[in-house]
Amino acid sequence: MTALAAVAVGMFVGTWVIGPAVTHDTDTPPQAQERTTFDAMLARPDPSPYRAATPAFDNSGPPNYAAAAKAKAQAELGGETADDEAPPEPPSAHASSRYYPKFDRHKVY
Repeated sequence: MTALAAVAVGMFVGTWVIGPAVTHDTDTPPQAQERTTFDAMLARPDPSPYRAATPAFDNSGPPNYAAAAKAKAQAELGGETADDEAPPEPPSAHASSRYYPKFDRHKVY
C-alpha cells in the first residue's frame, strides 16, 4: 500500500510540479497566431497519409455476372464448351468421362 501511495505521489509531483517547471520557457513571449481562412486551408497540400491517389472505379454500367461466370468456367475447361463444333473423341482403353462432350452448365436445356 505504501509503494502504491509513493507511485501516486511521484506521478502527481512529476506531472504538476516538475513537468511545467522543465518545459515552461519564460524568455520568449507567446506568438500570436493569425486565423487561417478556409481558402488558405484548401490551398495547402494534404498531409502525407491522405496524399494517395483516388482509385479509378469502373463506371461502365451494371456488372454482368452471368458472362463473367461463363468466362471463368470456360477458362477452367480450357475454352471448351458443349457449344463448340468439334466432334467428340472416340472412346479408347484410356478414355474416361472427361473426353466426351462437355456439359455447359450455363446453357438452358
